Amino acid sequence: MTRASWTLPLTLVLLAPACKEPDPSVDTTDDSTGAADSTGPATTDAPTSDATTDAPTTDGTTDTPTTDPTSTTGDPTGDPTGTPCDALQISPIDEGACEVLASDYQPRVNMSKDDTWAACVVDSGVYTQVDAKVPGSLARVTQYETIADLLWRNGTPSADDFTAARDAYITPEGLESRVARRDDLHYADIPMDEWDPQVDADKQCTVEALWTKYPERCIGPSTLRPTIDDAFIAGQTGEGDADVHAARIRAALDWFLVLSVYKEANTCATVKAPDCDSAWAYYTGGQSVDAGLGIAGALRLASQNTHERIHDGILAARCWRDLTQDNGMYPLLDQLDADARDLFAQGWEQLDQALHRGLALLVREQLVTYINATCDNTEMPAVWAYLKITGPALQREADERDAAGAAALKTLWASDAPTVPELEAGLPAIDAIFPCP
Repeated sequence: MTRASWTLPLTLVLLAPACKEPDPSVDTTDDSTGAADSTGPATTDAPTSDATTDAPTTDGTTDTPTTDPTSTTGDPTGDPTGTPCDALQISPIDEGACEVLASDYQPRVNMSKDDTWAACVVDSGVYTQVDAKVPGSLARVTQYETIADLLWRNGTPSADDFTAARDAYITPEGLESRVARRDDLHYADIPMDEWDPQVDADKQCTVEALWTKYPERCIGPSTLRPTIDDAFIAGQTGEGDADVHAARIRAALDWFLVLSVYKEANTCATVKAPDCDSAWAYYTGGQSVDAGLGIAGALRLASQNTHERIHDGILAARCWRDLTQDNGMYPLLDQLDADARDLFAQGWEQLDQALHRGLALLVREQLVTYINATCDNTEMPAVWAYLKITGPALQREADERDAAGAAALKTLWASDAPTVPELEAGLPAIDAIFPCP
């Protein structure tokens, strides 16, 4: 989806000198199923950092990548007389000038009293559950944390680590069960006359004929599940590069979590109100805005502003749900008037903008790491493996927003060995197309 106005920070400039070596450093139901989740709530420990994939720490609303703009680098081609890296500098992102839309829900600004939204239950900025029961998505974020500790946070994983991680992944009603049917609501619905009458409406993407015909809508079974399954098999059998397999699993799960927040915020309005709780849990792991597990943990470090704006978007969906209740009953979207439907679309779009920015920051951070490694003649295939999955995840939105910038990104993700000029073109394209929300 697109937005009416943009602030376009370009963060890659041609100066000298450049690149640096990377810094080493229980209802348990959701997804509209009613199926029970056998795992418990998430822990409150924040995730630890990873040298190749974690986000840089920030203070306030300014992203500061782990790049020293005054350090020089070698020549990736072996030519000591001069290289594209000699003129390359990666500047930090300054989010100090970011502005929200006047129509956005803003609970962190005077408890929403200055925005256009009516008073509601989450104006304090603290999420209040629709249902007192624990959402099943919270347990799935706990499983993500277990997998992360085993596969990418603590050095190169062993075959046994992959086996233990897969055990967490295939927990009944856990991550695997939702990856296998996750659909991307940015794409058109599968026509009802093609549905399998023996399959629930929210599980049509599990029908092979449908996910084969509509692979973009049915991104879980068509792309995410086989990516994860293949990486687990290779990791368990010791085939190839273990760090590459771990990076592919991480990339697919990060994409899944972003799509799940967006999806649950929708079905909170269209299927059942407690799915608002699932959207919140998929992003935060049940923690407050000053913490967060899963992708929230990484994004809070990458950009406090973007992390908080995602949280605001989740609260917008919850606020809408509160504003449309009728004595504790929650009518569905199609039962409400045009004004209520428009308000939901407004809040859902606010969340979508922030989620796209969040995924773009995860991609950007890895791209900076890869540029630095390329300029220092260091091979980092695991980082490129992550980018080959998460980069294309942004392509549909990029195509909508900026055809020229999107073309540069498409060329970049299609490459198996990107050149410095290709990398150089990709980074400012990401920053321009996905500005701070």
